[in-house]
Amino acid sequence: MILEVKDGCFGYSGQPVILDHINLGLEKGHILAILGPNGIGKTTLLKCMIGLLPWKRGQTLLNGQNIARMKPADIWKTISYIPQSHGFAFSYTGLEMVMLGRSSHMGTFQQPGAREIEMAERMMEKVGITRLAYKDCNRMSGGELQMVLIARALINDPKLIILDEPETGLDFHNQILVLNMVERLAHEEGISAIMNTHYPTNAMSVADEALMLNRKGEFFYGPAAAILNEQN
Repeated sequence: MILEVKDGCFGYSGQPVILDHINLGLEKGHILAILGPNGIGKTTLLKCMIGLLPWKRGQTLLNGQNIARMKPADIWKTISYIPQSHGFAFSYTGLEMVMLGRSSHMGTFQQPGAREIEMAERMMEKVGITRLAYKDCNRMSGGELQMVLIARALINDPKLIILDEPETGLDFHNQILVLNMVERLAHEEGISAIMNTHYPTNAMSVADEALMLNRKGEFFYGPAAAILNEQN
């Protein structure tokens, strides 16, 4: 089990609990889809799961270790987080954006060298986006940018990738490209994945497990085929 959440509870200060007694587990090479309406706490759940927000009660175990007691550097050697994509204040090419994934391995004033460039080029080739190496990220389509962000996440050889609504703003064709990439990484290379999504059909097509949240504070978790049914 690469990641487990045990009795996770969270609420912002002075506000009602929005995540209550969450329990789940993720095996190596599995994909977990998280679904629910807007504002229900899906992004908050992701952040709690990987230690960006502290659980009020409960814990996350990463390879059996309580994530709250781990050094950030050790966490990010295993996990790569891909937030919802937005525009960037600075103009980066695709190659530069992928190289940014190596920043945590470099000194404060260290510049990327030949090794980082080679790693980024190799990762872009693996993902199939070498054509985007010198394209400005702010001029990319949503699908192109999402694939660049996936390449950036993969450059550190993570065991788990977290994707926050990776299909948002993408047309159907680009949604399929992104989903196919996530499925290939999980089922062929053993890289586990957790993704928030608004699309039950997309979740059904790639997910091994699913977790659904509702506005009553309830959650439903289990094999995707059992959870993603008409009633739920």
